[in-house]
Amino acid sequence: MAWIGRELRSTIDESGTLVLSLDQVELTEPGDDEVVVQVEATPVNPSDIGLLLGPADLSHIEPPVGSPLTTLKLTVPPARLKAVAGRIGQSLAVGNEGAGTVIAAGKNAVALQGKRVGMYGGAMYADYRKINVSDVITLPDGASAADGASMFINPLTALGFVETAKREGHKAIVHTPAASNLGQMLQRICLADGIPLVNIVRSEEQAALMRSIGATHVLNSKDEDFVAQLTEAVAETGATIAFDAIGGGKLGSDILRAMERAAARTPGA
Repeated sequence: MAWIGRELRSTIDESGTLVLSLDQVELTEPGDDEVVVQVEATPVNPSDIGLLLGPADLSHIEPPVGSPLTTLKLTVPPARLKAVAGRIGQSLAVGNEGAGTVIAAGKNAVALQGKRVGMYGGAMYADYRKINVSDVITLPDGASAADGASMFINPLTALGFVETAKREGHKAIVHTPAASNLGQMLQRICLADGIPLVNIVRSEEQAALMRSIGATHVLNSKDEDFVAQLTEAVAETGATIAFDAIGGGKLGSDILRAMERAAARTPGA
């Protein structure tokens, strides 16, 4: 049996034209360790948008002349083409994670037949997805597809931060940018597990948001005395591990220096 459905794809050519297309694709029977999932929900993460639209100019979007409304055209400015040189000419399927119901299963995966699963592995903006069982998780009874569609990139990442800190023997964590969806999940997990968390944000509005969900240590990196505040927070919590989702600039070195200064206050501890 085969399944025919739509799949959203993004292509950039050498001239800088980005085409979004709903392509018709055919999926064949799953292999022994594969399942075919009818996709019911997918989230939109920044990483999805990055692949979907790249650095295109979003002020002007148009359907190609004479084409059906299953395609849209955008333009990537010449100055931005270098950033996407590695994908020029490639038609790329979009969507990192999703959820749906298993409608066909290989012989080693028959227990998943009819189950609702969450899955990770790309090409999720589609009607159907054939995928290895190692990349799916069965959802508990009562969980919706929307619940399962977004459990990988943010929730499991936040849990991974906490479990890494525990496994390596750290007492507290520093995280930036703390007001993101990931950061808010991390704060709630740390509250539940009794792990002190130093949250670094970039505005007073973000700081207020984090305090509203129970954060104790919230620092605004725009404050003039941010480095001093950071050192105090690290010393108070004993944080010796940090997760920085921004990268670049000097924030990473500021965090490491704060840990060094805090540690110097109690040499030999």
